[in-house]
Amino acid sequence: MRPTFARSRRRSEGARAVASWWRVLALALSGCGQVDGVVGKVDSTPIPAVTATFVEDFASNTGVWRNETTLPGAAAPFGVVDENALDQRAAELVFPGHPEFAANDKVGAEFATQIATSRRFHFGTYRTRMKFGACATSEQAVSAFLGYFSDGSDQNQNGITDDVEIDMQVVCGAPQFLYLTVFTDYEVDGSGVERFRKLTRVIDFSNGNVFDTPAPDQDGFSKTGQEPSLMRAGALATGEYHELGFEWHATSLRFFLVLEGSELTLWNLTDPARIPSAEVTIMYNIWHPDSQWYPKSGSADFPAHDVTLSVDWLRFYAE
Repeated sequence: MRPTFARSRRRSEGARAVASWWRVLALALSGCGQVDGVVGKVDSTPIPAVTATFVEDFASNTGVWRNETTLPGAAAPFGVVDENALDQRAAELVFPGHPEFAANDKVGAEFATQIATSRRFHFGTYRTRMKFGACATSEQAVSAFLGYFSDGSDQNQNGITDDVEIDMQVVCGAPQFLYLTVFTDYEVDGSGVERFRKLTRVIDFSNGNVFDTPAPDQDGFSKTGQEPSLMRAGALATGEYHELGFEWHATSLRFFLVLEGSELTLWNLTDPARIPSAEVTIMYNIWHPDSQWYPKSGSADFPAHDVTLSVDWLRFYAE
């Protein structure tokens, strides 16, 4: 069984996707969240105040979270003073800069700075407030908020190991892009060939362009639209807090970004075959890919200076 905490690989919109490649409020709660799932649609109704099932403000680690700080200089302290956080306290995930490292050094999640819950969560709405770090455009580190689980089984009996992942990712060298990925299955056979079932969307907030993978077993991207409502320069600007999350049900999954107190729907998946069903561990992490992520290409340098992901709070509203 592969451990669910430290990812031993990373196969999403970076290293492989670039080669042509890596995973409101709950509707079931009465009066919770918006029902309009149109991409780019902003709900003008204020987000209602509802009691969350699970609340984390990151003022201290009470034992709910495990952390991993593999590289020299990495850190993941809780309760860091931050005047822009809701309670002036935040968790800081520091991915250490190492100018002596090359693009292909310390690649992947096994070298991540990471925190993950010791319990698992299921259907409902996940909301968080995060601040992303910057780096040079030639460098790359990925900051991620995700739900993940894999125990090596094949419960859906499609011949591929189940691999549940729901993630929202931002790269430090190009923060105008947001990468949304949903995995249901993933494995690597004895000869190194990958097999998977996943979908990914890339949103370019600088111009509203949307790119999607054409099929669950493909990694390439094609432009599928241009949404004027997604033209939001600075929507994920580094050094500022942003509220985002996803609304997960048995037959649907909606990603959103909160702007000026209202939700902007980014992606609404409604094919039940593409919706994960297993409970997940909640994770935040930063790690280094060796290649630039789509639509950029080429190698990505290891960051020369620290890249920090700050997490203000997390709210989970069970279905």
